[in-house]
Amino acid sequence: MNFKNKLKENLKGILGDEELTFLPRGFQTLGNIIILKLNPKLINKEHLIAKAYLELLPRIRSVYINRGRIVGTFRKPEQIELIGGEDDPIVEHKEHEVIYKFNITKIMFSKGNINERRYLATLVKNREVIVDMFAGIGYFSLPIAKHSSVGKIYSIELNPESYKFFVENIKLNHLESKIVPINGNCKTEVIKLSESGIRADRVIMGVFPAPKEYIQEALTLVKDGGTMFHYEGVVEKKNYSHLFDDFNDIAQEEGFKSVLKHHRFIKSYGPNLFHTVLDIFVLKI
Repeated sequence: MNFKNKLKENLKGILGDEELTFLPRGFQTLGNIIILKLNPKLINKEHLIAKAYLELLPRIRSVYINRGRIVGTFRKPEQIELIGGEDDPIVEHKEHEVIYKFNITKIMFSKGNINERRYLATLVKNREVIVDMFAGIGYFSLPIAKHSSVGKIYSIELNPESYKFFVENIKLNHLESKIVPINGNCKTEVIKLSESGIRADRVIMGVFPAPKEYIQEALTLVKDGGTMFHYEGVVEKKNYSHLFDDFNDIAQEEGFKSVLKHHRFIKSYGPNLFHTVLDIFVLKI
């Protein structure tokens, strides 16, 4: 019997027959917390449903409901509320042998990017210097430092809440020798790194929407032998090259040649829209 059928059995007689059909097919697990999205027809039964989850999943300590979207400059969850179990939103989530500690009500964590986080680490070569713009709690920096022979990662994060947990995550994963955390705006901090002589083998620009307005600053990090850029955005599948065109137009204006080496569709982001990642090699002309 699959989990949804077990859930229906548990809630028979508590929910009506029609309400049982609206139970969610899945849920997000982060550490020992689960996050649900519920059909509006079930909202007034949310605590009963949470109780059923806790009974069926003994290792789960808390059930939260996601009522909103991801909003604002800091990509903060709009409304995640406790509906059952312990009132403690701090979680330690383990993925690919990396521990991510954070507050689920204040910080976004997308499990849909799990393969990309691991895959990017496999691309990193021995002793590379990396600048991770928009580092968050260490989404990319931590697995790269854990699973590659990277030389040094300069990781920039503006959100003070994310930065606090990022610093803690570096210590939790014993990666202090590989990662240099920087709290500040990428536009300012990237220029500071460049002016200090830092040149990167790889620059990670992993944020939504596509960070077009940061490309000019990021290009100041290009090495004489060229630099690989990880650039993201949300586009129609057939129009993924538009992301590259935006990047390339700015690069050409700044005196650089860009070559699109690879593209990946990470996940669906809405009707005909896909979270898309580009690997772009950039060289000074």
